[in-house]
Amino acid sequence: MKVFFVILLLSAGMFVLIISLDLLMHYPLSGILNKELIPFKVTEEVEITTLIMFGLYFIVKAVIGIVKKKLQKSST
Repeated sequence: MKVFFVILLLSAGMFVLIISLDLLMHYPLSGILNKELIPFKVTEEVEITTLIMFGLYFIVKAVIGIVKKKLQKSST
């Protein structure tokens, strides 16, 4: 879970950095968000499948961790 939070924090930081650099270079504000969000658009079936598999992997790992903690807590 810490890894997910760090990845999310780094991604948000880079997103803010890119937008602030665009603002410093006097790009129009209306086009900045469109330009930044286009690479995140997922349209192909392979990309969607990969994204779902990664999501399921993290969900399953989180659930397994929670279950192990509860089993260890109940056994003591």
